[in-house]
Amino acid sequence: MSKLKIHTAQNVLLEYQVADVGKRLLASVLDLLVVAVYFFLIYFILAVLFSLGNLFEDPSILLFIFVTLPALLYQPVCEYFWDGKTVGKAVMKMKVIRIDGDAPSMGDFVLRWLLRPIDVKLGYLLIFFIPREASSDEELVFMIWASFLMVFPLPVVGVVSMLRSPLGQRLGDRIANTTVIVNRRVFSLDDTILSVTKEDYQPVFLNVLKLRDKDFYIIKNALEDAEKTENLKHVFILAKKAKEILNIESDMHATALLKTIIKDYNHLAAQQDK
Repeated sequence: MSKLKIHTAQNVLLEYQVADVGKRLLASVLDLLVVAVYFFLIYFILAVLFSLGNLFEDPSILLFIFVTLPALLYQPVCEYFWDGKTVGKAVMKMKVIRIDGDAPSMGDFVLRWLLRPIDVKLGYLLIFFIPREASSDEELVFMIWASFLMVFPLPVVGVVSMLRSPLGQRLGDRIANTTVIVNRRVFSLDDTILSVTKEDYQPVFLNVLKLRDKDFYIIKNALEDAEKTENLKHVFILAKKAKEILNIESDMHATALLKTIIKDYNHLAAQQDK
């Protein structure tokens, strides 16, 4: 499997496993099922409401707002608010990241989404090359098959692009500078400067999982450098930043704070993986 390696400004090497084509296609199928279930559920609810009486002057507006619009925006909205994941990606334990290590912005997710029709839908052009007779019956059969295919993804361009990319990027990923990785912790408990926590360990900061894997690598590296050089400059800076992100009010020394954050992360992440 391909791997994405990112060197941070702190000279820390981050390594991620790139999701393969099969997993991405399966995640897309799961997302399609989610959208389909939502579509039919909301459509059924609205149909029941319409049948109760003439409650709405223009039902098409409600259909667009509650059915079409959520289905169209499912991908970018879900990925933005769920740390690069959709339901399908979450089930397959994958997520979208930028290949430079920065967190993807809403613009990145939207750019991937805008190019999705080319990656996923352009394959539908192939149906017009299907040999068929000029008779009306053959033409009718062709149109039925064409309509059937339009319901499902046909990601010819996306698959070819992913197979030809060393980082598994479809066209939208290449333009947005993103890719999809297997969402596992990029370092093990043995990689940290602390020992594995006990089962009955009580975390101090319960929201440490808000931090990214990249942040923990940087904290780990800063603590190791501080122990070797006794220079605490970066430790104080990181402790202050961690307090701001996690909304922590603590009088702990910077070193103790960061070590506690890593210990809490190790414990909570291990519990989450079970």
